[in-house]
Amino acid sequence: MKYQCESCDRLVKVETYVLEEHALAVACPACGAWTHAAPSLSKPASPRPAPTPAHDGVEDLAVAAPYAAPPPSPLARPSVTALRVVRQDALATAPLVLDGGPFQAPPGHCPKCVAPIRDDAGSCSACGLVYANFIPDEHQPSETLAQEWRELLETWHDWDAHDRLLAQTMMRGEMAMVGRLYRVRLAQAPNDAQALRGRDEVVRRVTTATQLLSDGPSPALGRKVKNAVMGTVLAVSLLLLLVLFHMMRDSL
Repeated sequence: MKYQCESCDRLVKVETYVLEEHALAVACPACGAWTHAAPSLSKPASPRPAPTPAHDGVEDLAVAAPYAAPPPSPLARPSVTALRVVRQDALATAPLVLDGGPFQAPPGHCPKCVAPIRDDAGSCSACGLVYANFIPDEHQPSETLAQEWRELLETWHDWDAHDRLLAQTMMRGEMAMVGRLYRVRLAQAPNDAQALRGRDEVVRRVTTATQLLSDGPSPALGRKVKNAVMGTVLAVSLLLLLVLFHMMRDSL
């Protein structure tokens, strides 16, 4: 079973939980935040009256029915956050093809970075685009990515298909464009859990790759390269000395 964390809004599995008094506490494996959900208190059923026994040939006697006490008032429910569980069958009902096309930002959003447009603004506050200078052809995906994205829409609820697309675009250097496509999808369907997960995965992979590049080579590799360069310089110096020695001996 999966649920949507109230802290990071991610769709995660229920792995760690604690049953407290009148509430169920679930820990998010992504951010570690706890979400509490109170159990529903159902009204107890009223007791059924006992049946009156029938006697043949005997006049019916009045039988006092047992007094049914009023049901106790339900306990006050603690103030907790409702646990929003997102089921796979609910995700399957989301429309796969939305209005506006899969490559164009909906009205009210920046056509380049898909950020919300402020009223009476001539440029985007997020990416700096001047809306009057926008050229749609410059912000369209490549033919390969466009075809792969259309195929992904047919199997939208299969995360393995998303993972394969992200791996291919990472190798081709198209992560910025596929991130824009996920933002377009979120602008069209804000409650699309797959689009939200895909956007976060793009950010995670790009951040990881940037950190690996910024760290540079390891110290061990640097020492090996330094030793190799010094050995090469020493060998060339010895060779030059031998050549110079032979030239001086021949001249004598």
